[in-house]
Amino acid sequence: MRIEEVKQKVIEELGSDSFADPTSWDLIENKIPEEHWHYLFDRDGASEFAAKLPDIFPAEYIGMDQDAQVCWERIGNFFKNRGRVHEALSIYRGLYDQLLLSQEKTTRRLHKGAPLVWMSDCYAAMNFAVLAKRYLMLALCEDAISASGVVSPHTTGVYFRLVWGSGLAHANLIEYGVRIFELWKANPLECAYPEWLLQELDQDWMTEMPAPREAVVYSVNTRYVKHLLSQLGEPTGKILECLAEYSLSCMPGCRTKRRERSGSTDYDVVCSMEGFEVDFRSELGRYFVCECKDWKSPADFGSFAKFCRVLDSTKSRFGVLYSKQGITGDGRTRDAEREQLKVFQDRGIVIVVVDENDLEFVANGGNFINLLRTKYERVRLDLTHSSQ
Repeated sequence: MRIEEVKQKVIEELGSDSFADPTSWDLIENKIPEEHWHYLFDRDGASEFAAKLPDIFPAEYIGMDQDAQVCWERIGNFFKNRGRVHEALSIYRGLYDQLLLSQEKTTRRLHKGAPLVWMSDCYAAMNFAVLAKRYLMLALCEDAISASGVVSPHTTGVYFRLVWGSGLAHANLIEYGVRIFELWKANPLECAYPEWLLQELDQDWMTEMPAPREAVVYSVNTRYVKHLLSQLGEPTGKILECLAEYSLSCMPGCRTKRRERSGSTDYDVVCSMEGFEVDFRSELGRYFVCECKDWKSPADFGSFAKFCRVLDSTKSRFGVLYSKQGITGDGRTRDAEREQLKVFQDRGIVIVVVDENDLEFVANGGNFINLLRTKYERVRLDLTHSSQ
């Protein structure tokens, strides 16, 4: 099918103003093989493009071809402008993932702000204010690095979206820009992922509450999760703590802090829930605590009992034990697993265990919210493993 036929088909469906920018058509004609042009008006065209674009623009070369990145974005814009926001989101996410893969293969940092901004716009169109703000902050991390800490209102799309659209104070944005650039200079390898940078900032920017429909959406950078998983086993335990915090912070309405300290104990991760009334997370309480054990063996009864004492002292009804190898007695209702059930029966505290297999599930695109719900119900209702 010729590109002129594709244009005419689009005009018949959507009107003469659709995809009016001639450069967009030029990019498609120059960059996209002719046999794929019909995806622009096919009902399943967005999903086909999402599958084909990584092959059309291989990771090894996309970082060196700005036109290829713009072409990928224009295809996403095309579906977004047709009101097919969810499909456009999958295309933008594919570009972000391909740029990350290119970084991994070439060990050269690429600017990834554009797809993050477009993803934010998609979430905003869905009225998902928390996710829209989060992706703007990720884009801010990218822009601040590229602009040496100076985020200009004249040259970036993230400034007016954050300041005008989301109400972030100009002074705060300037401070974030400087802080991000300082972090990048000190930690260039970690800053390949803007998610790492965002974890190192304060959370004063989190002023939105999740919409009810937003509560079950779990949007995670699977490459970042895999990156952290590949480093588990290092002696300090900081990587598992970082991974635990990230997996929880991606739940809309979950505010996290890492490595907090009281007068008597250290908290690996402290979480607070905001905006939920009828979701299962309302049972978790306003605050809960996480413990991380990046050990070569399962966490034993003593470790479990100690964590229970920490939850007691904070008056928490819920806790998450991140243990790389799980807990002793798993599947046999003995040792630490037996204590897990007794703690709820005696004190009303639910402790769920997240192991390496669970984190692999998240790294492969699994919904961590559903995983937590299943684990919570298993403890609270004393369900058997075969019930899943």
